[in-house]
Amino acid sequence: MVPILKIVGVISCSVVVCLSLSTVTQADEYRNFDRCPQIPGRQPNSVKCSEKTQQGIHTITGEILHMNSANILVIKTGGEEVLLRIDLNTQLGGQIRSGSRIEAKVNEVEGENYALSINKAQ
Repeated sequence: MVPILKIVGVISCSVVVCLSLSTVTQADEYRNFDRCPQIPGRQPNSVKCSEKTQQGIHTITGEILHMNSANILVIKTGGEEVLLRIDLNTQLGGQIRSGSRIEAKVNEVEGENYALSINKAQ
């Protein structure tokens, strides 16, 4: 007859192995995670997106007229005014303020311009 302690030991080891394998499966799912989802209203990480999904991304050069915590109003070199949405994902290169000349990578999503990165223009 097999002692109860051996049965409990085998069962507990089996549970531990199963739990550790689930972590490996989750890691594999994370590795295949799409870093550039097409979710309306969200801007993708332009560095990790393929060129196919970067179709709405363009560059704007101009001067900042006004800015607040969520928006920047820019007058483009051609004279057109553009409102850029900024959030925590926007990469800012250097200190920018009203009057600064900038170059911005912009993603247009549903008619709104989301700034992916903003740098001072040379």
